[in-house]
Amino acid sequence: MRRKRWDKDLVFLLVTTLIMVASWVGLEVYQAYVNVTLPPGLEKHLTPFDPILKTGVLDKLEGRSL
Repeated sequence: MRRKRWDKDLVFLLVTTLIMVASWVGLEVYQAYVNVTLPPGLEKHLTPFDPILKTGVLDKLEGRSL
């Protein structure tokens, strides 16, 4: 009977360790996903996109011949 108690303790320890490691990895992945850092100098290249469609540009493209 002594052996069964040791097996139960080992299984409990392994399951608890697995849950803790999975939680740790999950939190690290979440933290890496949320905290986005941009390299210096990259912000000057990020300009807002103009959502207005410029039909003049489309007319010029339509007038081009291949």
